Amino acid sequence: MTKVDTRAVRRAIKLLQMDKAGFFWSVMAGAAGLGCSVGLAAVSAWLIARASQMPPVLDLAVATTAVRALGIGKAVFRYVNRIASHRVALYGMSSLRTSVYDSLADSDTDVVTSIRRGDLLARTGKDIDTVGDLVVRALMPAAVALVVSMLSVGIVGALSPMIGALLLVCLLLSGLVGPLFAMRGASLAESAQIVDRAELSAQSLAMLESASELRISGRLNAMEAATAATERRIFKNRDSAARPTALAAAIDLGAMGIAVIGALLIGSQQVAAGTLTGVELAVVVLTPLAAFEATQVMAMAAVQLVRSSGAATRILDLIDTAEAKHALPATPPDHEETGLVVDELVIGWPDAPSIAGPLTINIQRGQTLAIVGPSGIGKSTLLYTLAGMLHPHSGSVRIDGKEISRLTRTEVSNVLTLTAEDAHVFETTVLENIRVARGDVSEEEATELLGRVGLSQWLSELPQGINTMLGENAANISGGERRRLLMARALASRADFLLLDEPGEHLDGETADRLIRDLLALGGDRTVILVTHRLTPLDVADRVVVLSEKDGETVVTAAGTHEELMATVPEYRWSTRRES
Repeated sequence: MTKVDTRAVRRAIKLLQMDKAGFFWSVMAGAAGLGCSVGLAAVSAWLIARASQMPPVLDLAVATTAVRALGIGKAVFRYVNRIASHRVALYGMSSLRTSVYDSLADSDTDVVTSIRRGDLLARTGKDIDTVGDLVVRALMPAAVALVVSMLSVGIVGALSPMIGALLLVCLLLSGLVGPLFAMRGASLAESAQIVDRAELSAQSLAMLESASELRISGRLNAMEAATAATERRIFKNRDSAARPTALAAAIDLGAMGIAVIGALLIGSQQVAAGTLTGVELAVVVLTPLAAFEATQVMAMAAVQLVRSSGAATRILDLIDTAEAKHALPATPPDHEETGLVVDELVIGWPDAPSIAGPLTINIQRGQTLAIVGPSGIGKSTLLYTLAGMLHPHSGSVRIDGKEISRLTRTEVSNVLTLTAEDAHVFETTVLENIRVARGDVSEEEATELLGRVGLSQWLSELPQGINTMLGENAANISGGERRRLLMARALASRADFLLLDEPGEHLDGETADRLIRDLLALGGDRTVILVTHRLTPLDVADRVVVLSEKDGETVVTAAGTHEELMATVPEYRWSTRRES
């Protein structure tokens, strides 16, 4: 492991906030369980050897009882060890995940959106689980192995110091040398696997969510081939990591053989010399067989340490990025500037060419703005940039003089809310889906909001009204009902700026126009900015911005009221009349 990996593991352990007392008791329980195995081997060896001498039965009574007690204790202590160690690990993962979420919540808004969703899912899911496995599969087994090895060497050394020294050397060979081979061999393979698993998550998520678009664009086969190539790399790296692990297992087996054979040879000479009895010889020969049970897991513990260090590095990179961006000095607000100002804005997705700009738009508080234009021209991307979810390629977006990319997600959510076209509907009640925007929404408020978006009749027909459970991602309601439910959620927010992406999608023309007019009528109380294909209801908007392609770039080609655009822009007038 490099110094970077070591520092990452230490920081991750601190973020796990491990219960030290719980970890101690889990180690003690694990050591007691393996100690019972060692004791069982030693006592059984003594009992068999002593019984062969045909002593009085009472001489064997204590040993017989001990065998039974150690056999039961082995199972009991191992069960307690599993409970205690997993409790420590699970609570630690919860603490680490909370720390990651807290850092992201307090970071600039583009930190999360600059990472692919599949990669972000891998870092906050699988990577955190891998760091948590550090407790159960690396730290705890290492501590248990240390305790049990000392116990085993103590038992054997008390009978024969020479054999005890040999056992100590063999245990070090099995518990340190073998795992070092496993670590060195697994380091590159495991590091590559972490990256490949994150890539596979991103590719799989993209295919699940965008299968139709990929099929239409002819890119589905290429995406499937890329996913298959990633899986092949994972299998190859897994096989590469298995070879040094197998070598470590061979070293462990060889060390155990050396210990047993060496104990037999040395013990035989000591028996001949009269310094060791035959019964004691059986004990020193058979006890190492159980002692190596503690060290044989050290190779996998070493590999787990490598895995956890790589996962910890990825998680801490995310935290450090969030904290570094949050620590940047904010642009001093212009107190004379009010409303939302888009200044020479060039937009696009991270690590991709810009798709629109430069754009300049100004909307005062309480006004309503509609953004229209052909499909695929960048309207939704513009909306995500206005919401701070995408960082501008150049230019700026300011609310009341404050640059939105410098605000934390919490600060942004207090002043602005975005309802995307693919916003999620959760598998819970209608009421709780609306409470996503504001947790203190009452049933009466939710019913009134649903009525404002035209869902009164739908609500009255539900079996349990506002408390009816919805299926996963609203699978049991129509597309139009889903859109209106999302609009009700947007209205529940206390944010002053409402950003809405295609609120009339999946609705018939008359219903869509009525909903859009209702949303635009909120002007005065709130600032409404919406993207839409419908032009007819925009006669109630304060301002309409038309995006078009000019010389290969998306720019604002017209802006004004609906009436002004009808009078001066032939294409706008023609499209509006076609709707009618």
